[in-house]
Amino acid sequence: MIALCNSFSFTELFGTDTTIIPEGYIKTYTSDVLGMDNLFQIYRKKDVAVINLRGSTAKKISWMENIYSAMIPAKGTIKIQEDKFKYTFAKDNHAAVHAGYALAMAFLEKDLLVNIKNLNEEGIFNFLITGHSQGGALANMLLAYINNLPENKLSSKNSFKCYAFAAPMIGNKAFTDEYNERFCKTNISFNFVNPADLVPLLPMSYKESSSFSQGVMSLLFDDASLAEKFKDGAFLLFDKNLANTVRRLSTSVAKQISNEVGTVTMPPFVEDINYYKLGNRIEIFKAVYPKILKDSTILQNDSLMAIYPRASNGHFVNKELYKKEPMVYQHKTYNYYTSFLLKFLPEEYELLDRKYLKENL
Repeated sequence: MIALCNSFSFTELFGTDTTIIPEGYIKTYTSDVLGMDNLFQIYRKKDVAVINLRGSTAKKISWMENIYSAMIPAKGTIKIQEDKFKYTFAKDNHAAVHAGYALAMAFLEKDLLVNIKNLNEEGIFNFLITGHSQGGALANMLLAYINNLPENKLSSKNSFKCYAFAAPMIGNKAFTDEYNERFCKTNISFNFVNPADLVPLLPMSYKESSSFSQGVMSLLFDDASLAEKFKDGAFLLFDKNLANTVRRLSTSVAKQISNEVGTVTMPPFVEDINYYKLGNRIEIFKAVYPKILKDSTILQNDSLMAIYPRASNGHFVNKELYKKEPMVYQHKTYNYYTSFLLKFLPEEYELLDRKYLKENL
């Protein structure tokens, strides 16, 4: 599934995704760009269909979707212009979900259901839902939405499974508990994460354990003292005042979204802003960052080569001579692909022509 998730970035970078799509998968549909720069693809492989949801793009409105992180009830109605989207993501009345991702589902829902029904007419009832980053969050949201539809909306023959990668969190404890019970314990939903990736720890919540705060800081800063200074100066991030900040920011973002896509009327925000991780969380390996000298001319300077000692593998012992990986490197879609192979299919990893994309360095 993570190979399919790379379709979007490969098409953007290289003009084609043919080198990353696994054998046997045929792309049968690509949606129009919908709502907040959302888009999905459908692939077929024999009697299985894959719904592949695109992650964040470089467009401002795509990032507004992520930032719109106040929570709304998991049951309610979203109005876009004159269209009403009546939704249920959980049965529990205390469940709440990410407002931005719920709104994205409102834009995607009609086209998704039409395609599922069309595939049913062709005898396809087995569906896999996947996505990376924002796309992973939407994959989890879609699974919850579909499984809470009225019985007459879709065929009872349908079977859905979800494989999300690098997905941010999408709901509060009540939502997460129900999702885990219904979809994770039954092995319908799986979330793959890189432990060195910050995004699956987002959105931040103020009632998290100290280990959460320390985990975020350690990913943001290599230097422990810098992490401590940041935490001292930004304690509001983990204070109850964060709730007010999130709601104010989300209100501002909602207005900007309405200016872009037309008038949007959302359910009132709930008080809760505490997000929880979904279950069946499978850790892959940290992505390997190549050794790249800051100044490659050192290799032609005999005097400098004599000064700097090297290890048995030929690399310089002094790490300061090498470039540091970008903060978002571990989150990149292709790096999730290579890290997945390295952990679960090491033979295939060794056969890769490129272990990384130079565009990600």
